[in-house]
Amino acid sequence: MKNPFVYGMEVSGDAFCDRKDEIKEITRDIENSHNVILFSQRRFGKTSLIKEVFRTCGEKGIVTIYVDLYPAVNEEKFIQIYAKAIADSIHGTLAKGFKGLGDFFKRLRPSVSYDDKGQLDFSFLIDSENLPLSLEDVLETVKRYADRKKKKVAVCFDEFQQIGLFETDILEKTMRSFFQKHTNMAYIFMGSKKHLIQDIFNNPNRPFYRSAKSFPLGKIKNDELIAFIFDKFKTTGKTVTVDLVKYLIETCEAHPYYVQFLSHIVWERTMEKKNIVQKDITMALELLLKRETATYQTALDGLSLKQKQVIIALSKKLSEDKVLSKQFLKKHSLPSISTVQYSLNYLVDNDLIDKENGVYTIIDIFFKRWLSQL
Repeated sequence: MKNPFVYGMEVSGDAFCDRKDEIKEITRDIENSHNVILFSQRRFGKTSLIKEVFRTCGEKGIVTIYVDLYPAVNEEKFIQIYAKAIADSIHGTLAKGFKGLGDFFKRLRPSVSYDDKGQLDFSFLIDSENLPLSLEDVLETVKRYADRKKKKVAVCFDEFQQIGLFETDILEKTMRSFFQKHTNMAYIFMGSKKHLIQDIFNNPNRPFYRSAKSFPLGKIKNDELIAFIFDKFKTTGKTVTVDLVKYLIETCEAHPYYVQFLSHIVWERTMEKKNIVQKDITMALELLLKRETATYQTALDGLSLKQKQVIIALSKKLSEDKVLSKQFLKKHSLPSISTVQYSLNYLVDNDLIDKENGVYTIIDIFFKRWLSQL
């Protein structure tokens, strides 16, 4: 029997847990042509969520375009990725419509090639000398399509914070200028590096300042998560109590990715038995930490001595502790406040910890458990 718990990849259908309220709200935003900034820590399920939103939008006749900007390292790559996403979503497959792409885009030249598996693929050649015109072309293509077909269009830019790493802000300025005129369209800007994407939209010196609705993605409702995990165990022949499921979820601090991860290991370890007991969860957690030790050790080895001291102290922080207080520094033998603050900023910038409402937390729940044992 297949393990019912999926982690580390996009999920849909029966593998997707709840988020009904979020799906409803974001779908309504799209219907009303409102732009949305969807952000959270890594592994909160943003991509799976937006795919569910887009599935709902598709049922309502809304055209959807999903753009993964993670590989975008400059404006030229952005244009290529966006053009390819537009072509895939609107124009259809290469076999159906490659010949018409030259007319679909005014300035971009489609090019045929073969991928690593020998499959026919297409991309776009960008004239670097006329980059601004190529950028304007790809930004206006969807608008032309929406107007011609009288369709509402929703575009999701995943990992949108990537554009903040470009050498200039020409892309931000151009996009903001065009998007303000796209009245029958909605843009979803997603990001997992919160400090970067928040700077794009909250910094008054940036073109996108306050140009979209902020939508921080929180944890799944506890009762829904409990019901989901309980049902997955039950429908695969396992006997587990609700209290035990609650214990498992509390062990993972209700983080959806880590709940699925630990549940996956518990299920694998109990394949030969029906009843699940607390010891199964404890042993599964020990196995998980043992498997991840090499990864966690590498992450720790990449830090300076002071950064190591700070993150280890964070792993042992109590809920009432204030990280920059004299008491906390003394308790964990930390250096000066300024040195600790510098280390905290570094850890935030490198996605090892998160800062929300002035509170610092280690993002990887199991990394925190591993560190707390040092």
